[in-house]
Amino acid sequence: MTSGRYFNKGVKALDEPNVGFVARETSDKIVIFGEKNERYDVPVKEIQQVGANVLLGLKYADLEKYAVPRNSPLPTSRIDPWEDHDSVTDLASYEGRYPQSLFNKGVRAKNEDDVGHVFKETNDKIVIFGQYNKRYDVPKSEIYQVGMNVILKIDFPEITKYEVNKDNPLPTGEPVHTLHDEAFPENKSR
Repeated sequence: MTSGRYFNKGVKALDEPNVGFVARETSDKIVIFGEKNERYDVPVKEIQQVGANVLLGLKYADLEKYAVPRNSPLPTSRIDPWEDHDSVTDLASYEGRYPQSLFNKGVRAKNEDDVGHVFKETNDKIVIFGQYNKRYDVPKSEIYQVGMNVILKIDFPEITKYEVNKDNPLPTGEPVHTLHDEAFPENKSR
């Protein structure tokens, strides 16, 4: 493997040229969002080659063993605030250090439809990677409530007015790959 960076790259299987894209990576797996609401949490060891896309050393049918419900919590990665995953996290301490963070929260429409997960938060918007390879840049003014999930004041199809190409620059003007750089600062693009 060349750089070890997979975020937002297209994913191919040995017999399928368009499995989906990498929505999250950890040290041991990649999370793939497919075009038809599929999600696969695939171990990094299954990656055969990395270039413009990630080629898995699997046939499409073999991916089924890695299928996960799309709205399941995303696996943790190096950006998580706690250092030791085997120890108990002091939730009060976490909330004190990260009181406003919406990162990685699930997003639901007003009628409880699953929209996706927050991947970036700016002063006035949240960037949501959602089902069917969709990305939404939604103003924070559309947030109704925040708890375990972010609940929006709107339903589908009104949410689609905030849909953007998943490869577009972030609302801050930065390229989308900076999401990866934030998650893995030690591998920042030079």
